[in-house]
Amino acid sequence: MTNQPAESPGQQLGLMDVLRLQPMRRLWYAQIVSVFGDFLILFAVVAVLTFELHATPQKITGVQIAYLLPIAILGPLSGVFADRWRPKAILVTSDLLRAALCLWMFRVHGPWGFYGVLAAISVFSSLFYPAQGIAVRQFVPVHGLRSANSLLQQVMFVMRIAGGPVATLIISHLSVWTCYAVDVCTFLASATLIGSLRFRSESGSVLPEIRGTQEKVVARILTEMREGLFFILHHATLRFVTLAITAALFVMGCFAPLIAIFIRDTLHQARMSSVL
Repeated sequence: MTNQPAESPGQQLGLMDVLRLQPMRRLWYAQIVSVFGDFLILFAVVAVLTFELHATPQKITGVQIAYLLPIAILGPLSGVFADRWRPKAILVTSDLLRAALCLWMFRVHGPWGFYGVLAAISVFSSLFYPAQGIAVRQFVPVHGLRSANSLLQQVMFVMRIAGGPVATLIISHLSVWTCYAVDVCTFLASATLIGSLRFRSESGSVLPEIRGTQEKVVARILTEMREGLFFILHHATLRFVTLAITAALFVMGCFAPLIAIFIRDTLHQARMSSVL
């Protein structure tokens, strides 16, 4: 199967055209398992806190805060680092570190431990997605980027829906340890898929124009962060879209733990299988 479509700048590539590109197809598979791992661990922690530890609503809501806050803070800034480091290294390292953090979950037994691990996973996820965008631009022609981004966004929403039921089934019929183990495997699978790709450039991790002393590099990075935030804050349309997306994701993120609390405290269901 061909890895590159015929170049026709005037014609937009469809979803299936983009998936015929072997590198994009592997990135898509990696996105599926990686995002599934993100939501699997998130819903597993909510289920454990709700039905096993009988945590308060405030503690359960803290799960979403711990997971979403690093993304909200680092999301607009992580692209600065993604532009300077090799995308393949960022993607593979992020997956491996998240797999290691999921292994650490076997030693966590309380809310604050869950908060710490989820926040750390969120930090590496915030680096993963900008690097993924750079990778997509390497493997997909300009007239296929719209379809490629649509595919990746579809994965995000589908896995958000699937993560909860799958996590609940695994914990109810097997154990939470199995859920953690599956999560580790998803990140390792994503790292393997991305590691098999050949990127166009694997040279230097820092752009030539900012090579020099550590102070100069840090100063340049901080300057670009300020410029990026200034651009967002002073561009009315972009500011509105950013705030709207942030608010929507926050509301959607808080919905799952509130539903679990409602089932436990209002419907008086004490088993995780009741979530289904």
